[in-house]
Amino acid sequence: MKHLKSALAALALVSLAGCGQSDPQNALEQAAQDLQDAIAARQTGAAMERIHAEFQGANGMDRQQTRHMMTGMFLRYQNIGLLVVGRECQLDKGFYDRGHCSARVGVSGAQGLIPERAELYQVQTTWQLAGKAWQLRDIRWE
Repeated sequence: MKHLKSALAALALVSLAGCGQSDPQNALEQAAQDLQDAIAARQTGAAMERIHAEFQGANGMDRQQTRHMMTGMFLRYQNIGLLVVGRECQLDKGFYDRGHCSARVGVSGAQGLIPERAELYQVQTTWQLAGKAWQLRDIRWE
């Protein structure tokens, strides 16, 4: 279960408060914010819209395993809290369709108001432009 909790924290990764999508940097930040919002709202479908078809997580977690993990966590915890600190997000200088984000992410899960679990992670992500939308391609956390 700790592994699942870690993965959820990592997916939450980047509470990047984007200001719109007028440029690729803002669009990347907004995509990360959308993913965070979907996880906090326990909306698997909305979160999966931000996960790339070739997603690769730590320990070989793929897109389908990520969906199962999220669904399990959403069933277990009624309330999911996310706190992102010290975020940094930048476009890849070598590839027009890649971006990278890092942040400290705190995540908690609770059935009621008091969290049953809370953990803090350092998260590194790679995003890829798929059509006109940024999607999470790779994630690592410690």
